[in-house]
Amino acid sequence: MIVNRCLPVLLVLFCLLAMPRSADAEEYREVLERLNQLPTVDVSERIRSYRTFFDGFLNMTPSPERFGRGFRAVEVHPEMSGWNELSNWAEANLSMAEVLINASERPVFGLPYGASNVPSEYRENNLFAAVGDEAGLNRISFPYTDAVRRAQLFGVTEIHRRMKSGQVDEALDLTVAMLFFLRQLCDREFFEEKEFAIQSLIDMLITTRNVFYIYREKISADQYRNLAISEIPFLRPDRNALFMPEADRIVAEAILREVFDRQGQPIPERFREMFATIQSRDEPLTRFGASRRWEKVARRHDSLDASLQRLRLVYDDWWRRWRVQEYDPILEDFPSEFERTNEVRFAAVIFSIKDLQQLFALRRQLIAQVNGTGMAAGICGYYRTYNTWPRGQRRLYAAHCRKVSDLDPYDRNMGTFLFIYPESRHTMDTPAGRIQVPAGMAILYSRGVDGSNERAAEHTDDGLSGDLVIWPPYRALAWEQGVRN
Repeated sequence: MIVNRCLPVLLVLFCLLAMPRSADAEEYREVLERLNQLPTVDVSERIRSYRTFFDGFLNMTPSPERFGRGFRAVEVHPEMSGWNELSNWAEANLSMAEVLINASERPVFGLPYGASNVPSEYRENNLFAAVGDEAGLNRISFPYTDAVRRAQLFGVTEIHRRMKSGQVDEALDLTVAMLFFLRQLCDREFFEEKEFAIQSLIDMLITTRNVFYIYREKISADQYRNLAISEIPFLRPDRNALFMPEADRIVAEAILREVFDRQGQPIPERFREMFATIQSRDEPLTRFGASRRWEKVARRHDSLDASLQRLRLVYDDWWRRWRVQEYDPILEDFPSEFERTNEVRFAAVIFSIKDLQQLFALRRQLIAQVNGTGMAAGICGYYRTYNTWPRGQRRLYAAHCRKVSDLDPYDRNMGTFLFIYPESRHTMDTPAGRIQVPAGMAILYSRGVDGSNERAAEHTDDGLSGDLVIWPPYRALAWEQGVRN
């Protein structure tokens, strides 16, 4: 009888222990509320594009198996193996083109954070941004990006398919829509989202130049001029339009508050649970060693107040660096607050955030790609007008492209892109192999990270070595010449 009388009490205790702590649940709701009040999320429904995109995506069929998650849409071209299969798939999903065009006409993606903040149909199809749960904030993922990958694969394929069938206006309309839709995603608020979106937009700009080259006899001078003057420059990847992500900071603050007690002192068990999970997310086998290490770190870690102050210093410093001109002395001559952060005293701060300086380099690549694509459209417009390639970029200004596009972000003096007009065949080493640029074809290129002029002898996609060649696009030349690694 005693056992029977105690049973209800034991059940209640078990349920209470199994439930997330009320403080954790409340903290989670507060974090989501703060995230969803960010200016790129808290917008009117009439200017959001995510519903338009997701509703259209739900009607898409799966892409051919060989062109799954590991395949980059930038590699699509009509002479590739599997083109017919890919082309047939795109043609079977034609409604998605209109979806992308409609989505691009709304200025903000606007997807709220938290799986619970989207309709169940979206959740069931992985169309959401997951930011932790009531059990902890160390579980963050963005499943919706797989839908963006598939949509980009469709868009690139459909652009080529339309070009091949002579639907030039329709192909260019979809090209512009893809560029501006992906530019919306670059305004997302987490590092991981922003990194994905910027790289996707870079790939789409490269695709755009491939299209310029492959179909240069089909696209008119007026069409090139419209792209160069009225479309591409308004992608605006500059520091006054493309802002630094803020969401990681909000989550980091909440994580710090979760692993310290009410006196502001580290809780070793919480350190172990939180940061071992974060550290071993990509390397599960390190979980045991990481757990032991984090218990030791907790005993030497600074207080909550000091950690929050260090977090503010790191982000304030990044904001200053994000807004200054390229090659400002603060970027090169002074270590960042993140770099100066003690790895033991503030280990929780370091592991709660991403090193946003990685985005600085990616943004510079994006600026070079946007500016260069505008210039490439001008070069092609000149070619279509005079049936010859220009011998210098100054011949393009005003009539064929905007002068503002002729800005190389890798030039310390903020000068123009480099330009050569080879009288004989020009050899260039690329990631695809060695290719030949025909004599008399304009070559436009950036100096790359080292800032030196290698006369387009070598191209690398990230500009870390050699130059970053904008025109002609090396992939299109490699496909044309049958070059393979």
